Amino acid sequence: MQLQQISVEILNQLITISNQLKDNEFRSPLNILSKNSIGKHIRHIIEFYDLMMVGHTTGKVDYDKRSHDKVLEENRVLAIEKMNTLGQEIMAISIDQPITMSANYSLDGNDPVTINTTLFRELQYNIEHAVHHMAIIKIALLNAFAEVRIPESFGVAYSTIKYQRDSECAQ
Repeated sequence: MQLQQISVEILNQLITISNQLKDNEFRSPLNILSKNSIGKHIRHIIEFYDLMMVGHTTGKVDYDKRSHDKVLEENRVLAIEKMNTLGQEIMAISIDQPITMSANYSLDGNDPVTINTTLFRELQYNIEHAVHHMAIIKIALLNAFAEVRIPESFGVAYSTIKYQRDSECAQ
């Protein structure tokens, strides 16, 4: 299934980047990231995919329930292991299924909304969400870690890649 393959490709690109960073580079706060680290952005992506996989099991997903796991954002090796595991879990998805997504946009937390969605729709959302954060990570890498080799499509939306490819072919 295409969505699974794209998700694994995204996770593999994040692993490629993580493997090139030193432990302290992975977890260091960067001014260009408003004092956040590359590890925080990667942890954020991992937790969204992880919660989606919980939804695969339970039929319910709530992205507001992230654990904000400090160990995951500071331990590069653990983050890589988690991304490898997520890739295997995502590739094991065999069918789409209904999921109920909960979200709460009220400041007091007393007005949750429930949305009917599907596993594949959430997988597609996670792809777009990850690419968005990868674009931010890419800015940090180019600014602070010029020696890191960034995959060509890292942080670029798939629709943009297709548009650019089609535009080049038309010329």
